[in-house]
Amino acid sequence: MQINNSALTYSQQGLQRSQQKLDQASQQVASASLPRANQANEMTNTDADIRNGLLDANSSVTEAQANAKVLGSYDKTLGSIIDIMA
Repeated sequence: MQINNSALTYSQQGLQRSQQKLDQASQQVASASLPRANQANEMTNTDADIRNGLLDANSSVTEAQANAKVLGSYDKTLGSIIDIMA
């Protein structure tokens, strides 16, 4: 019997993408938090950059949680199949 492991592959890839997105969002927030030479004109952009970075970070956490649930379901299903075949 061949077991399709696409759920495993996709959930792992999704977790990796979520981690990359979180890294980028963290970098965006950190960069926006640094002082700039012309702060008066860039204050709005800095606030928006921080806000967008935090929103991206939050969505990457949600995506990671969803991918972890897929991975958990795959593990549970595979365990059930092994129990049935044993």
